[in-house]
Amino acid sequence: MAIHMHLVVNQPKEIFIVDYSSQTDAEIWNDFKKGEELAFSYIYYKFFNDLYYYGIKITNSEEIVQDSIQELFASIWKNKDQLGHVHSIKFYLLKSLRRGIIRHLERDKKQYLRLSIFGSRQPDIAFSEEEITIQEEASSEKKQHISNLLNTLSKRQKEVIYLKYYENLEFDEIAELMVLNYQSVINHVHKAFKKLRKDQDFARLYIAGK
Repeated sequence: MAIHMHLVVNQPKEIFIVDYSSQTDAEIWNDFKKGEELAFSYIYYKFFNDLYYYGIKITNSEEIVQDSIQELFASIWKNKDQLGHVHSIKFYLLKSLRRGIIRHLERDKKQYLRLSIFGSRQPDIAFSEEEITIQEEASSEKKQHISNLLNTLSKRQKEVIYLKYYENLEFDEIAELMVLNYQSVINHVHKAFKKLRKDQDFARLYIAGK
C-alpha cells in the first residue's frame, strides 16, 4: 500500500544503565513490576509520545490528556505488584489511557458535554495533512485531499485505521482496546478501504503500492 500514516516525534533522551532497548516487553515489564525505577523511566519515555498523540486524537484537550497520562503512570507504579503479565506494553498503556480518558470526562460532566467527544463513548479522530506520508512526491494539496478523505470515514473506521496504521496494533489488540469483536474490526477496515478506493487518487496510490 502506498499511503502510510505515522507520527514523527522527538523522543526525550535518557541514559539507562540497563540496555532495555535490547530486551523484550515481557522482560522490561517484569523488571518494572519488581520495582526497578529505570525500567519504569524507560517505559515512560518510550511510550509517552504515542500516548500523548493518541489522547489528543481522542479529546483534543491537552489538559485532559496530560492529566490522564500522569494518572495512568502513577496508578501502574502504585499497583505494580498487582499487575499481570503483558505481551505488549504499548497496547496495555493505550488501552488503559483510553479507559482513563473516558473516566476523566465522565467525572467532569461539563467538560464531557462541552467537548461532545464520545457520543456513546466513541472518539472522533481527525487526520491532518502533516500526518500523511505518501511513497512518492506529493503536493500539499494531494496530502490535504487524502486527509480530508480519511476524515469522511465513520468514527469507528477512523479509530481502527489510526490504531492499525499509526500505532501498528494487531487486529485482535484493536478489538480488545475498542471493545469490539475481531470480525467487527476486520469489517470496519474493509468498509473503510472500500469507501476510500472509490476516490481516484487514493485508488491509484493504493494499487501502485501493492
